[in-house]
Amino acid sequence: MTSDGDDTSAKCQYCGKDDSEDKGKVIWVGCEYCDSWVHLLCLPINCMIPKPDNKEELMDIKENQINSFRCLLHSDDKRPELKLVRISTAKQSRLRKKRAIDYVALNEGNDKRLKHEHPHIKAFLACFERWKGLKTITSKQLESDFQSIKEPLRVIDPENSGMYVSTANELGLVDDKNNTKLNVDFLTQILGDDYPIDVMDVQTQMNERWTLAQWNDYYTNTSVQKRDRIKNVISLEVSHVEQFKNGIRRPKAVDNNDLVDLVWNFGGENDDIERPKVTKYILMSVQNAYTDFHLDFAGTSVYYNVISGAKKFILFPPTEFNLKQYKKWCDDDNQNLVFLGDLLKEGIAMDLTEGNLFMIPCGYIHAVFTPRDSFIVGGNFLTLRDITTQLGVVAIERATKVPKKFTFPQFDIVMGKTCEWLLESNNIEKVKPADVVSLIAYLKSSKTKYRPLKHETKKALILALSNKLDNTSADAL
Repeated sequence: MTSDGDDTSAKCQYCGKDDSEDKGKVIWVGCEYCDSWVHLLCLPINCMIPKPDNKEELMDIKENQINSFRCLLHSDDKRPELKLVRISTAKQSRLRKKRAIDYVALNEGNDKRLKHEHPHIKAFLACFERWKGLKTITSKQLESDFQSIKEPLRVIDPENSGMYVSTANELGLVDDKNNTKLNVDFLTQILGDDYPIDVMDVQTQMNERWTLAQWNDYYTNTSVQKRDRIKNVISLEVSHVEQFKNGIRRPKAVDNNDLVDLVWNFGGENDDIERPKVTKYILMSVQNAYTDFHLDFAGTSVYYNVISGAKKFILFPPTEFNLKQYKKWCDDDNQNLVFLGDLLKEGIAMDLTEGNLFMIPCGYIHAVFTPRDSFIVGGNFLTLRDITTQLGVVAIERATKVPKKFTFPQFDIVMGKTCEWLLESNNIEKVKPADVVSLIAYLKSSKTKYRPLKHETKKALILALSNKLDNTSADAL
């Protein structure tokens, strides 16, 4: 799952309009250093490299021709800077620092199969067989043993976990006495035809902007054989939707261990800051969809409930070796040509089918294949258990220059609040000393922005936390 932040309400820095006012397919570009977004067509031509001959030429530019964008505040030349790439077979994406290969375009005359299958699928399935296994846990154990869980597990009795997704009947969408599961068509009825979503093109692993009506027509009304390209929706967050506030309930183990729940309102309400929206996602994938290896933002843990369809996961733990290989792969210009699964160690591969509840701990590098059309409800959450690993993943995100849009929302604030929460009473005893050391190091970074609630400065907060750690360590001797 990837964060889309406030993207659905972002306003163009030039014309002041948001995407609800867009007509037709409109390309937006986002600054790679902040949350500023602009319409491509609103940008002055003279800030583009290479410079188009005229404004009309901009109409032909595709989203995957955008290499990078810096807004006025973050450009070295005191003006916005948009870099374009016009090489058809090796376009760099502004969304991820890698060469975005369109395998369909490269093989259009020779291999029509690639329209319906990503080229890594064969390697994925071979890797899957190599690591295939089944690791399970009961709902009761998930709650009682949560702090010690370090590997992906399938919950064998999800009905006892607290996880619940309302049926279409319960949401008032159908009158049928039989329970009808939530699906794309019902979701469209709830959110509306014009609701904007990010749709990933599997071959390029890049996002396009669609309406939910377009997606519903593609997913629900188009046969596998007639789907021109394979698409995937993995970043539709719905916790703000009225029907899903109670219509989707997370596992109790998640509610009990969500760090944002624990610290967000510490020191008072944050009326001027939006709480991170990462708790409830709906993921929709068609047959043969594939998401290449990735880390969920900030290394968050994941719950994953298959409402319909099937999934295949390959996951690798966040060992020093695996994370080093992952970072090297992210920095490789030929990233899309390399199957990362062949370079990592200690894998776990698992089949998921309808009704399964899957729990992924912090920091697991994973890829996902969809054997048949699927509809998933899931979510991300930070934990006290995994502070050091989460901060390590954020360090990788910073080093590989992951755009802010794809990072955990308000992460610095959550970490800052966690530090202040640890200073209250005996809360510091609930984490390992090494985690406190990691938090202090993170706060010390000039890249970390946080205004303390109960301390005059960030420096004062760091000093208080250091003293608290020293006193706690001394008491333990």
